[in-house]
Amino acid sequence: MKRIWVVIFNCFLLGLPTLAWAAAEKAEMLEKKVDLAKLGGINYFFAKWYNDNLWVYALIVTVLMGVVGMLIALVTDVFLKMAGMEVSKIEHHE
Repeated sequence: MKRIWVVIFNCFLLGLPTLAWAAAEKAEMLEKKVDLAKLGGINYFFAKWYNDNLWVYALIVTVLMGVVGMLIALVTDVFLKMAGMEVSKIEHHE
């Protein structure tokens, strides 16, 4: 019985942010647009996606963050190998 109450309580806690967001008085305040007038290049690209479709913008940014993270890891790996440190998987022997 205790486990059921814990599950119900966790579902309630997960639903609180949704309830708070739904209770916003003015939905117009949530819609923010970026001024594209003085932007150029990559800034214009991301600002246009942000204004047009927020879901696609979020997807692009998430994928881009993963790619940048992998690039940082690979460059760090190369520098550590050049410094003579062993950068391989650690085997755990128990």
